Amino acid sequence: MLNLSANSPSGYNLNNSLRFRSSASAYLNRTFTTPTNGKIWTLSIWLKRGALGSLQSIMTAQSGGNEDSFAFLGGDTIRLFFSAYSTTGLITNAVFRDPSAWYHIVLAIDTTQATASNRVKMYVNGVQQTFTGSDYPAQNATPYFNTALPHYIARYANQTMPTGNFDGYNTEVNFIDGQALTPSSFGSTNATTGVWQPAKYTGTYGTNGFYLKFSDIALTSGSNAGLGKDFSGNTNYWTTNNISVTAGTTYDAMTDVPTNTSATVANYAVLNPLSYVGSPTFSNANLTESGTLDRLVKATIGITSGKWYWECVQTAGTNSMFGLATIDSTNTFCGGGTTSWGYYGGAGTKWNNNSGSAYGSSFTTNDVIGVAFDADAGTLTFYKNNTSQGTAFTGLTGNTYTPAAGNGSNTNAFNFGQRPFQYSAPSGFLPLNTYNLA
Repeated sequence: MLNLSANSPSGYNLNNSLRFRSSASAYLNRTFTTPTNGKIWTLSIWLKRGALGSLQSIMTAQSGGNEDSFAFLGGDTIRLFFSAYSTTGLITNAVFRDPSAWYHIVLAIDTTQATASNRVKMYVNGVQQTFTGSDYPAQNATPYFNTALPHYIARYANQTMPTGNFDGYNTEVNFIDGQALTPSSFGSTNATTGVWQPAKYTGTYGTNGFYLKFSDIALTSGSNAGLGKDFSGNTNYWTTNNISVTAGTTYDAMTDVPTNTSATVANYAVLNPLSYVGSPTFSNANLTESGTLDRLVKATIGITSGKWYWECVQTAGTNSMFGLATIDSTNTFCGGGTTSWGYYGGAGTKWNNNSGSAYGSSFTTNDVIGVAFDADAGTLTFYKNNTSQGTAFTGLTGNTYTPAAGNGSNTNAFNFGQRPFQYSAPSGFLPLNTYNLA
């Protein structure tokens, strides 16, 4: 189900996404009004997962102590549960655990249908999903979704339950009140690449319908403006909660999207929670990692050519190591073997093959370490707060490389360009996304 990018020949390209950090309990909320038709509606959403293997809400609706939920389960399947009509809910047979992928999910509900399986249809990247069991709602049922009740995006409504906050990115969220639509209203298959890509929805929205594209970079509260702005024409805006637009590692207005829009707007690298050594913990939509001594984390995009720049910040702890590794490296820390190379903050040294030598200045919490890798020349250079520490390593060619980190007891935040860099990249060096790949 890999969907690294979607380069649209039709010219419909996205520009923004919103990061939800489960560590911050980030979410959106809105109370719906009386619907056009509470029995018939469609949700279309593009999302990119951060944390895997845990309960995470996509959208919920609350009625007192009960709620309808649409969520990822701990096994990385997706479940739809109508509180008043479900026993176990409908759970996909497929699992969705690719941290590099943008998934397009369409949920189409029409409980007026006589055939039970036609009352709920779910699609991922244009493909209709099958379910374990047959826990469909009764004919003409009116779920809590799309009725005059509180609704939440990225959070469970009933917080006495496990919070289940979504960790990852959302964009191009369309909700259609009164119509059960197919994926063709929101996407299409690229004839050249075979990749499922976004298409502009051009239909009507109905009373409770909304369209979120997260392009108004401000917080939303009390009016149709900011990141929760509704672009459908209905002014059905959503309130932002625990979202940050303050520059730095918590900035949540991203340019990580499922289209190859430009050199600075595309599908970006993140840390890879499926490929690591040791016991790291990943958070903040796979842009933060933490752990203790001896670990190696890597990113989701491999590099064989070109010039690339990214930034790293030790946000807590001591003795971070930032650098580079081959995509298949199993070194016990960054610089702890022949297939990784690191800049060690505790002493101002560079490491490879488990051996350190003097290099640059030491760095500590909140120092911004820029990493410039010229894969054509095979050179790796580090910057401390925008000051070059000189070329650290040469001869790095003939392999597939990826950003890496890991050493000490610390927490480290990364930026591959999906939010503004704190310092300008060196001339000719690019952020690490799919548009810029050869």
